[in-house]
Amino acid sequence: MGHQYQVTTFRAQQVQKLRNVTIHSPSLVQIISGSKKLFWLDKTITLSHQTLLLCEASSALSFENMPEKGPFLSRVFSFHSSPSTKMLKLSEMRGQSNVHPIVKQDKALQSSLDALASLDLSTMSEETQHLWAMPLYQQLAERGALHILFPQQEALFSQQLSRYLAKSPGEEHALDDVASQFAVSRATLIRKLKQEGMQYRELLAEVRLNHALQLIQSEPWTTIDLAQMCGYRSEERFSQRFKGKFGLTPKEYMKTVRP
Repeated sequence: MGHQYQVTTFRAQQVQKLRNVTIHSPSLVQIISGSKKLFWLDKTITLSHQTLLLCEASSALSFENMPEKGPFLSRVFSFHSSPSTKMLKLSEMRGQSNVHPIVKQDKALQSSLDALASLDLSTMSEETQHLWAMPLYQQLAERGALHILFPQQEALFSQQLSRYLAKSPGEEHALDDVASQFAVSRATLIRKLKQEGMQYRELLAEVRLNHALQLIQSEPWTTIDLAQMCGYRSEERFSQRFKGKFGLTPKEYMKTVRP
């Protein structure tokens, strides 16, 4: 059974600075405590518990998570089902030329997010999960913000592929095997990704490194454990790719989560 949305919690006990964090699915970031300093275009935007950040798929975020009077805590809601065309049209009409990724959080939005975060998705069908997500989509549409989260109705091929890879990021995922899962040839898969400015090796690495961030948040793994769970045979190679992507080593990131 697949999930129509996913909720991931991120914590920081110390200032946590990350760059180029790829958002593979349309996502909403909710700050529970502390603040997030977002570097967006040529601006620096500070987010608090009063604001929500909307991220369209394939975004790359650079930010600082800052604890204040206690640890930093946020929830990321990643959505894998699309809203209706009617909702998107309403959002575009209400928002008109709005492209700003920040929405003010109110009690109604907070209640919807709390409800989604409380559900046990493993016991629910995809259809039921989809129905639970719809009230939040409608609320965002009424605020003229839903089309920022979903600028196109259908997910790109690279987004569909990244979701598939994210289900088991530690597996080998040979190109021919993945192509067969999508009922296309190796050459067709490569061509489809190229049309979207992506390469398979890069996409797989991004998915695995994002998975490493979530693993570090969940438990105090060793670097070699993380490397193996993310499909790397070499701990050194994994650490190099992690730092090249995010700007700090796995151990440095671990220290911000658990000093």
